Amino acid sequence: MRQNYRLFGVWRLLAAMLVMAYHFSHFAPNPEPVVEWFEHMLPLLDMFFIMSGFLIFEHYGRMENTSDNYVLFLIKRLSRLYPLHLITLMFFVAFGLAVHLGLLQSQAAETRYDFSALPANLLLIQAWGVDSELTFNYVSWSLSGEWFAYLLFPIVLFAFARGQAVGLALLVATIIAALEIADSGATEKYDFWFDTKVWAAYRVAADFSFGAFLCVVTQQLKVPPRCQWLAWGVLGGVFAAMFSGANIYLTLSLFGVAIVLAALADRTEKDQTAWLEPIMPVAAVSFGVYLWHPVIELFAYSLVWKRILGIDDPVLFWVYMPLPMLITIGVALVSARRFERPVGKWIETSLTRIARQRILSRQQA
Repeated sequence: MRQNYRLFGVWRLLAAMLVMAYHFSHFAPNPEPVVEWFEHMLPLLDMFFIMSGFLIFEHYGRMENTSDNYVLFLIKRLSRLYPLHLITLMFFVAFGLAVHLGLLQSQAAETRYDFSALPANLLLIQAWGVDSELTFNYVSWSLSGEWFAYLLFPIVLFAFARGQAVGLALLVATIIAALEIADSGATEKYDFWFDTKVWAAYRVAADFSFGAFLCVVTQQLKVPPRCQWLAWGVLGGVFAAMFSGANIYLTLSLFGVAIVLAALADRTEKDQTAWLEPIMPVAAVSFGVYLWHPVIELFAYSLVWKRILGIDDPVLFWVYMPLPMLITIGVALVSARRFERPVGKWIETSLTRIARQRILSRQQA
């Protein structure tokens, strides 16, 4: 039976909500101070990928590392993330077409809505360093990085098979060393591996592998007393580190400790995290909240706030913000139920049937 990690779900939802508030805050009157405040918390994005590596490894870490299993694994993961990517991307494609046809206006027409970047977005390679700008649904770089991590999963399995936790630790160290070498000439903030978006696939690979390592470590530990509250306390330490400008490796290490404690708490103290259960339906669509909020931003801010209301009042801005945030959550819930799950199931069923037929034909031959 697959473990249900309540703390993971709530923390991912918290991160998604903070990222959404960060992007919405760019529309505030005099946005610079509040945007700078939110930017202290950008390492929260890494928490998504570390937890993803943890959960994927827990579910697939004992999978036999064969080409057939690899194909079936990729089909399952693609069917999980691609419907959400496709539906949110299509909104920006439609908007971009309207801009290029002169029906709408946008200052980002030649960059964000550059249709030469559309194939990379459709293939989920836009965060592999193939583009110099974030295009269309700008937060989808995270899905591109996640897909890259899935493609590298056989390497994670190989490292584990060869050296268990030590093998995974060496893999993480190797990836980070390569990233640091690539960063050797970096001068601007977003040129460094832990801040980059346009070549974030390699950053995600490091986070994902770190998550797999934490999963193995967790399986070897005993649960300390009051584990849940220790986890929350360390998460508080993460926020303190982010706002104090601590070294990125200290921040990520604290993330690792918090995630291990959260996993231990949910594995053995389910009754103590039961108070989080009412939040879980929304927590389950945290990635949907993350991917949908730029779409809602188009309508709620670029259109309604700036062009229809035309208000420049800072108090009214913060009074208004909860409305698009609630709409985003509602859209994410409906999208997951009405579109992503049925379309994902269709993709998985169709591709799995084709893959199994080819496997069977090869075996018979």
